[in-house]
Amino acid sequence: MANKRQQSGKKRIKAIKLRPPVSSQQKARLQQAVHAHSVGQLEAAEAAYRALIADKIRTPELFCRLASICAQSGRRDEADSLWKKALAIDPGFLEAQMHLADSYQLAGDLDRAARTYRHVLSDHEYFHIAKYMLANILKSQGKLAEASTLYQQIMKQQPDYTQAHFTYSGIHKYRDRSDPHIDQMLGLYQKENLPKDAKIHLAFGLAKAFEDLGDYAEAFGYLQSGNDLRRSEFHYDIESDRSLMRSIIECFSREGLSKLQATGQSSSRPIFILGMPRSGTSLVEKIIASHSSVYGAGELDTLFGLGTNRFLNAANNFEYQALDTYSPGIFDEIGATYLQQLAILNNDAQRVTDKMPFNMMMIGIISVALPNAKIIHCVRDARDTCLSIFKQNFTTGNYRFAYELKSIAQFYNLYSELMQHWHAALPGKIYDVRYEDLTANPDQEIRKLLSACDLEFEGNCITFEKTEAVVRTASAAQVRQPMYRSSVALWERYEEFLQPMLYELRTE
Repeated sequence: MANKRQQSGKKRIKAIKLRPPVSSQQKARLQQAVHAHSVGQLEAAEAAYRALIADKIRTPELFCRLASICAQSGRRDEADSLWKKALAIDPGFLEAQMHLADSYQLAGDLDRAARTYRHVLSDHEYFHIAKYMLANILKSQGKLAEASTLYQQIMKQQPDYTQAHFTYSGIHKYRDRSDPHIDQMLGLYQKENLPKDAKIHLAFGLAKAFEDLGDYAEAFGYLQSGNDLRRSEFHYDIESDRSLMRSIIECFSREGLSKLQATGQSSSRPIFILGMPRSGTSLVEKIIASHSSVYGAGELDTLFGLGTNRFLNAANNFEYQALDTYSPGIFDEIGATYLQQLAILNNDAQRVTDKMPFNMMMIGIISVALPNAKIIHCVRDARDTCLSIFKQNFTTGNYRFAYELKSIAQFYNLYSELMQHWHAALPGKIYDVRYEDLTANPDQEIRKLLSACDLEFEGNCITFEKTEAVVRTASAAQVRQPMYRSSVALWERYEEFLQPMLYELRTE
């Protein structure tokens, strides 16, 4: 959601209000810089902004413009410094406050981000975006009652802010049809000319409500509507992922890996938790991160980004080539860069979890770049996994396969084939933890899981729901509960509607 707010902020690039004394020449230079910024000429805009600052122009807007360019190019520390300079000029400058809070949140400093949003709200009580961002932080920290109160305030103050309705529905338990929030969502959903994003939020929110009530037919109707709307945003073709997966299997063959002359980094700090989305990765991370030696970093795109950027490009049609065509040094560099990024996030904990599900495609790279890292593969019944994906309104565009039952099942089949390959090519390297076993026999399975991570048993990991580890994904509410099995075999409640998915899972 933070990304959407940043994007909306980019659309508001406009002439900067200047404080005197400013010459007409400086005004002209500034407007040229703003225009260059607005059309994406970032290098020219940055040079112009810096020249104006060197000319002693001091406005919070100017520092914010330069900070936004630094943030876009990954210079987060410099951006933070510039936003702070803007606030030194005008302590109440809202744009700088919001960007700084967002930066703290991206860096994982949620307490500081929350304090900044609270400071904003102390001056702007009804600024619903700041209130929404604060509520999301509280949700990820397990402070669900406080988060729920804030979502309800937003819905009262800004009834058409449908993101709040959607997120609130995920942590609210609907107990009967008279729940006023259901009628509130229905009233909005039935409005004419409702924006597509708003309709999507409400469709997924209503699906959650009717599932809570046990009305699975009604729930599925809204799921279908929401997914159809999301699918229209993409032009997804399973063949592109089929080609990618097969190129991974061909590149990282057992023979090719055995011949590779690369040492990688010896650190045993990372614990990779991967598998299909919605397969229990958040639950497994919460359990492991409840250990005193472990920091839960959530879904990091670092390793996946390094792997795709170093191995895939337009020249090779974004597919992996023969392993011996790559320099062995690339693996050492990937490992070193990844460890540096972990150190920035947390430099104290002995171990760090990374629960990016799609790192399942990077297991070959992990095995070489970080040979002592632990790889935990989350396994869940295919039918429950695919249904759970269909029920989720993902906040990024990384899940293009996720909005049609057939394509979800097809992607699952590709994933299954890939994991069979990794187990064959890297015997003993991957530990499978099965969701159904974990929820049926938590004490026994958690002990085995900790042992697989080379961690001593700690009781905190059994009572994981009581620990304060942050959960940044859609499962934030679920993993704050003691172990439960209500989602096991949930697909049976929807079976009559899932035939396209079930057919693909049976036949591929």
